[in-house]
Amino acid sequence: MRMKYLVGLPVAVISMTPVVASVAAAPAQAAAPTWTCNAQTWGGETLPTLTVEAKKKRQAQGVAQTTWGGVAKFATIDCKPGN
Repeated sequence: MRMKYLVGLPVAVISMTPVVASVAAAPAQAAAPTWTCNAQTWGGETLPTLTVEAKKKRQAQGVAQTTWGGVAKFATIDCKPGN
């Protein structure tokens, strides 16, 4: 019984080779859109403008806040679609 499985294993590996090759040759996904973000600190100081890549505005706000090191007041983060 065990020998039957061992004989079938190489056949399964060989039959999967075209699938693996087609996945490896798939085109890369398009880059995420860019967003330009501005914000203020809790003390009211303006932070430097950032350009981040994200699919959605909310994601861009999160990336920007993380990049600023968490000093930005989240309610003041304003991200607009970039170029």
